[in-house]
Amino acid sequence: MRLRKFRVKAYRCIHDSGEIRVGDLAAFVGRNESGKTTILQALTLLNREHYISELDLCDEMVEELKNEVRLADGEFDLNSNETRIIKNAFPNIPEIKKIKIFRTNKNPIAQYDFGDVEISDAENSGLNSWENFIEKVSNFLDTIPNHIRIKLNTYFFEGSAPENEDIFRNQMAEFGNNLHVLAADEPQITLEWEKISEDPNTNFQNLLIGTTEKIALENFIEVNLHPRFVYFSDYKKIIGNINLNEYGRDKTIPSIEFSEDEFDKAETVDNLFYLAELDVNELEEAKNSPSQLIKLLNTCSKRLTEKLNPAWKGDPIHVELRLNPNDIMSVVISDVHKDGTVTNTGLLNRRAEGFKWTFSFIVNFAAETQRAELKEAILLLDEPARNLHPTQQRGISDLLKNLAGLNQVLYATHSPYMIFDYAPGNLLVVELDKKKHLSRIYYDYWNADDSTLTPILYGLSRGLVESIVDREIGYNSRPVIIVETIADTMYLNAFDKYLEDPNISMNPLNIVAAYNKNSVLPLAIFYRNHGYNTFVLLDNTKESRDISTQLVANEFSKIQTIFFEHDGKALQSIEDYMVPTDYLHAVNQTYAIKLRREGYVNLTDEHIKSQNKNGVLEGLGSIWDEHKEDGWEKFDSEEVCRYICEKIAINEAEFLSDKTRDRFRSLYRLIAERIRQQQNLLSSQSSEKKRKMSV
Repeated sequence: MRLRKFRVKAYRCIHDSGEIRVGDLAAFVGRNESGKTTILQALTLLNREHYISELDLCDEMVEELKNEVRLADGEFDLNSNETRIIKNAFPNIPEIKKIKIFRTNKNPIAQYDFGDVEISDAENSGLNSWENFIEKVSNFLDTIPNHIRIKLNTYFFEGSAPENEDIFRNQMAEFGNNLHVLAADEPQITLEWEKISEDPNTNFQNLLIGTTEKIALENFIEVNLHPRFVYFSDYKKIIGNINLNEYGRDKTIPSIEFSEDEFDKAETVDNLFYLAELDVNELEEAKNSPSQLIKLLNTCSKRLTEKLNPAWKGDPIHVELRLNPNDIMSVVISDVHKDGTVTNTGLLNRRAEGFKWTFSFIVNFAAETQRAELKEAILLLDEPARNLHPTQQRGISDLLKNLAGLNQVLYATHSPYMIFDYAPGNLLVVELDKKKHLSRIYYDYWNADDSTLTPILYGLSRGLVESIVDREIGYNSRPVIIVETIADTMYLNAFDKYLEDPNISMNPLNIVAAYNKNSVLPLAIFYRNHGYNTFVLLDNTKESRDISTQLVANEFSKIQTIFFEHDGKALQSIEDYMVPTDYLHAVNQTYAIKLRREGYVNLTDEHIKSQNKNGVLEGLGSIWDEHKEDGWEKFDSEEVCRYICEKIAINEAEFLSDKTRDRFRSLYRLIAERIRQQQNLLSSQSSEKKRKMSV
C-alpha cells in the first residue's frame, strides 16, 4: 500500500492539518519546533499495534475530544497484487483499490473505511470463516452419542482462531485421531468428520475471521495487508568495536544505553546480530573450538554481506565479524570492485561519518523490515543525515531515492541538500503559528515565510549556483528568463556572444536554470514575487505545456511564457534550432573516441529520421537505447552542449552553418518581442490604474 492522503487532528500541537497529499518520497520542511516530528509521529498511530497516550492529545481541544475524533486518517492506494489478494479471498465483493485507515481517541484499534464499496454488515452463514467452521463443528458434535462426546477434548473449537497454520493442523490432527479411536465402531461418525476436515474450504489459509463480510474483510486486511510505518529518529551508529560483556549486561537493563564513545547502542547491535543470525550463546560455546569459531563467524559474515548489499549504493561491500581478545567483536568493512578486487579493508569506525550513518541505517532498516516480515514499509525519517557534510548528505539522498522504489519514504529536514523534488505532495512546508502555538502544513511552499523558505530557496537555486560555478552566467539586472536546463543557459549565453548582433543581444538579461521541471513554476513565482520582470522559456513536451497552464493560473500573462519555435513550427528542445547536420557533427566528435570500441559510427540525419521521433534529442535517445547492450549507456546532451559552447568560446565553431545562426537569431528576436510586449502591457496596466485612482 502507498499512503496518498492523510489528516491529523487533535494530536499534540496539531489542531487540524487539513488533507495532505503525499508522494512516494516526500519531504516535510520547516524550522525547528515547527511540528515536523509531530507529523511523522502522528502517522505511526496508523500502525496495527499502537498505544495512544492521553498526553498525546491536544490540550486546547478538550471539548472536541469529548466526542470521537479521528486523530490520524490515511487514504491508501492498493497495488494490483493487493487488490487481487482481496478479490481472491472475497470474490463477491467489488474490486477494492483504495482503503482508508484511521484511529480515534475513543477506539484502541485501527479502523477501516472502504468508501463507496458496498460490503455487507449482515450475519453470513455462508462465509468461509472460522466462526462458521466452528458452527459446523458444533453441529457435528451434536450428532455424536453422548458416551463418545464426553471423552472428546473440544477445547480447541471453543476458543478464538489459532495464531498460525501449524497450531491448526496439529489440533485438527489430534482431534481426528482421538475421534477415530473413540468412534472405531461408529464409521458413520468418522466419515462425517472426514467430510468436514478434508473440505478444501477448511484449509487454514482459506479460513477468514468474522461473522460478516465487513468484519471478515477488516480482519483479513489487518492480518495480511495492514501497512507498516517504521519511524527512525535516533540514528544509532555501529562504531566498529562491540564490547560483548557490556552488551550482554545492557540487555538486562533495557533503559540503559551505552556511551557512543565506548560501546554501540544495544538496539543496533541486536539488529546487526539478527541479520547475521548470530546467537551470543552459540558464540560463547564456539570459543572453545577455534575451527568452530572461524566457521561460525565466516557464516555470519556471509549472511550480513548478502543481506546488506541489495540496499547499498555504489560498489558492493564485504562485511566481516572478528572476535578479538577481551570479547571485543569488530565490524570490518572492505570495498569489493567490479573486477573482483578487494580494497580498503578496515574497521567500520575508521570510515567517514556518512559511510557509518548509511551502514547503520541499512542495518536497522533491514532488520526492522525482515523481523516484521515486511515486503514494503512506509519509512518515517526524522532529520536523516543531520550533522553530515553536504556532499555526504547528497549521498544519503541517493539512498532515500533507492529506498523509495520499494518503500514509501516520508522525512523531515531543514537541509537544502536533502530536498530534491519540488512537486506539490513531495515537498510540504510545516510552519508554527506562534500566537496559537499550532502547526499548519501546506503545498504552496513558495508563500512560506523567509526563514522557512531558506533551505528550499537554496535547493531551488542549485541550477543557478551550478551555472555560476561553471562560469556560464552572471547575475546582473532584470529581466529574468527561467529556463529548464543548464544546457539552455549555456546555449543562450554562448550563441549570444557568437552571433555578435547588438540588435538581439541578451546581455542585459539574467538567465536562470531551474533544477528540474518541477522547480520551474516555483522558481518563476519567487522571482516574480521579488519584483523581477520574469519570463519562462520552455520546450514543447507535455510536462512543459502543463507548466505553462500552471503559470497562467498563477497570474502570469501568456506573453511571459515562451515556447521554442521557428517559422510557426514547435521545436522540442533548444538543440532543434541547430541544423541536424551541425548538431550531429558535435555528437560525432563527442562520442567518436568515447565509443569507438563499442562500434560507434558517425551518425547522419537519416539515422535520426529513421527513428520517427519528435526532435533530435528524442531520436538520439532512441538510438542510444538500441545500443544499451553495447555499452552506450544513456545519451548525454549536456556533454554535447559543452563541446559546442567550448568551440564557440575558442572561435572554432566553423561547423555551425549560416542556417543555424539564423534560426538562433529568430529565438532571440522572439524573446525580445515578448519582453517588449510585456513592458507595453505593464505600462498600459499602470496607466489604467492611475486613471482609476484619479477618477
